[in-house]
Amino acid sequence: MSAVARDAALALRASGLLGAFNTAGLLTAADVHIATRLGGLCGEPDEAVLLAAALAVRSTRLGSVVLDLDTAAATAAPEEGELAGPLEWPEDWVARCAASPLVRGESAPLRLVGSRMWLAKYFAQETEVARELRARTAVLPDDLDLEVLAAGLARLFPPAAHPHATTDPNADQRAAAAVCALSRVAVLAGGPGTGKTTTVSRLLALLLEQHPEWRVALAAPTGKAAARLEEAVRTSTTTLPEEDRVRLGSLPAVTLHRLLGWLPGSSTRFRHDRTNRLPLDVLVVDEASMVSLTLTARLLGRCVRRPA
Repeated sequence: MSAVARDAALALRASGLLGAFNTAGLLTAADVHIATRLGGLCGEPDEAVLLAAALAVRSTRLGSVVLDLDTAAATAAPEEGELAGPLEWPEDWVARCAASPLVRGESAPLRLVGSRMWLAKYFAQETEVARELRARTAVLPDDLDLEVLAAGLARLFPPAAHPHATTDPNADQRAAAAVCALSRVAVLAGGPGTGKTTTVSRLLALLLEQHPEWRVALAAPTGKAAARLEEAVRTSTTTLPEEDRVRLGSLPAVTLHRLLGWLPGSSTRFRHDRTNRLPLDVLVVDEASMVSLTLTARLLGRCVRRPA
């Protein structure tokens, strides 16, 4: 880091633990200022609690919405280079935070569960996503004919032709498609070239075979990812039997923001919400690991209807 950038990262008025962690390169000036502001608003002078708040802000900024106070000393590292000096971590840290007005009360800006700390906004979103996933996975589909599904799986993922073959090249994809078809929510994972898109296109063919009226959408977090998804699905459908190609037709892919109907002038409001759910029966989201927690909460909790 250049000297100019380093100076810009320093909170000149920071002292105590915040100043030490800022000078060492573990906190930026913004992390310090936010924690200091929260402490002032809530009347919290304990610098150990303010340090936890600053590190929770930092953790969220770097992509993890939760900070474990018990392991922070062993896992925290500066964003660039090495620590500029030794650090002294607080004693009785969890207990001091648990007694703080920063975490006590419904309107507190932080949440503490055991030794794990969140900014309240992201704790609420993570809780909403977990609640929605539990509710959806608790309800198994009862709208598929299992005999028709089994026949479709054998047709689209045929087993090894030779009766004495020791391997089945389509076994994993067939099993994955079956699990996805018999679940309200499913995650299909695999490295490049493992056949994820092929499995998805055949899965959709299986579902539309029994419910041709179902409305299907393909989405991804970015325009580039959506274009790749649309092209990959289009390519994979060329190997399908004619009747299945007709069932699938042409499936365009869009960004999640476009799907939800992003409203100009707002980063969080969409046309689709709890009172105007997405008119879909099946939604495929590619590159799900790139979707932010905030957008996932909006999608599951407010835009996609939960099965009855």
